[in-house]
Amino acid sequence: MKGNVVWANIKDKSDTLKEKIHPYFQEYGLLTTVSYYLGILLIVLALLLFIPALIALVVDGSVKLALCFVFPAIFSGAVGFSLFILFQKTELYLGAAITLSALVWLLYGIIGGVPFMLARFYFGPDVGLTIINGVFESMSGWTATGLDTYANRVEGLPHAILFWRSLTQWVGGVGVILLFLSILVVRSGTVAHRLYLAEGRSHRLLPSVVKTTRRIWAIYAGYTGLLALILFLIGMPLFDSINHSMTALATGGFSVRNSSIMTYRLTAHPNALYMEMAIIPFMVLGGISFAMHYQLFIGNIKKFFKNVEVKAMFLIIIVTTILLAITLGLTFDSFRYGSFQVITALTGTGFNTAPVGTWTDFQKTILTILMIFGGGYGSTASALKLIRVVVIFYALIWLISKMLLPESVIHKLEVGGKHYRHEEIMEVATYAVLYLVVLVAGALVFMYGGHSAADALFEVASAEGNVGLSVGITGPNMPAHQKIVLIIEMWAGRLEIFPVLVLITSPFH
Repeated sequence: MKGNVVWANIKDKSDTLKEKIHPYFQEYGLLTTVSYYLGILLIVLALLLFIPALIALVVDGSVKLALCFVFPAIFSGAVGFSLFILFQKTELYLGAAITLSALVWLLYGIIGGVPFMLARFYFGPDVGLTIINGVFESMSGWTATGLDTYANRVEGLPHAILFWRSLTQWVGGVGVILLFLSILVVRSGTVAHRLYLAEGRSHRLLPSVVKTTRRIWAIYAGYTGLLALILFLIGMPLFDSINHSMTALATGGFSVRNSSIMTYRLTAHPNALYMEMAIIPFMVLGGISFAMHYQLFIGNIKKFFKNVEVKAMFLIIIVTTILLAITLGLTFDSFRYGSFQVITALTGTGFNTAPVGTWTDFQKTILTILMIFGGGYGSTASALKLIRVVVIFYALIWLISKMLLPESVIHKLEVGGKHYRHEEIMEVATYAVLYLVVLVAGALVFMYGGHSAADALFEVASAEGNVGLSVGITGPNMPAHQKIVLIIEMWAGRLEIFPVLVLITSPFH
């Protein structure tokens, strides 16, 4: 009863404040529209930060380490609660939802990096990171990229830091907006739908967006738990199993080992091969649309394997694995390393079982192309997405055949049972061109810094495609301007560029 009275008093005071500040902010329509929802999402971030804080206390036994997470949690929670109290809940139009999505991912990247910075203050450079490196590490986590600035210090990090890296990827793999939609009741179906669209998704598993997001998380958590169990039974340590299963399904690639999955082979673990074999199918699952996973769960196996993206993925994997294996010497190991690196590049996972930095430019170029292609639409993967690649491929054939046929013949482009209008083809082509422009622009910065074209394109394609493979460029001592370029590439790539452009240009609208 007493709690209800306190909450009623807070609500009355907040309503009074809203009435006072609303006229002042009314001219900033976009700000007032997104602030309420931004507040809730910052509260969600605060709750997430308390998880590694608890691990720091229980597992690492360090109060100072726990404070590295508690302080940003309090800040995020306080700001979020203030926005939630002060601003009115309004109907989100699509532009506002897109702006909110870009802003949330940026703020998560910045606030999520604070624990790394505070760890440096409390424990020094062996555990913590500088400001720019902390933001880089955090953005790499939330966007499920996997490029990191810890270099070869990973195995010496506390459990809480390692788990925070994995948790950011696991949540970011599906999306922070989708987490919000799954744990909270959004009464307006229109608002839920626009938030769902704003994070680059369109396919619903169920009529309700909220039920769809909950089903996605259920499938995702189920796969994660299954892989963790398999890896543990094979012989991977429990903590390693949990973290690697989280980052595999997220197609993120953060590892608790210095040399990623390759560590188990380098240390002569007797079941290293079986670990790789167990991870491969789950990387593939992470790169396939959740809509197709749902078809599997309801027993529609035929529809799963008839899906155009699924067929394209398996075809690309087979062809490029053979191509890489030939260049690596046509041995068992060439197929072993070739297949793993092909799948980790295409799905955007970023795990390593081979030193790709020492590979030839031709081999790196194959992986670069795969990183540009990406996984399925509506999966945890990023980059162009396979459906766009397939549409562009068939559009080229369609244009050629259209030129050869008489003008009287009506020739439509059909991909995967769907007819594509000219406007839709242009949208796909426009995004592909924009994606490549952003890629080349970033690569030019690295080429100007003295890196070869192959290495520069590889590293930037890895960042923009949220993959995490590296030829050795990314590291703690990389120039600050190059880190900023990769941070922007990771952020823009995860959100498919347009939301970032909308956020940047919103003050001018």
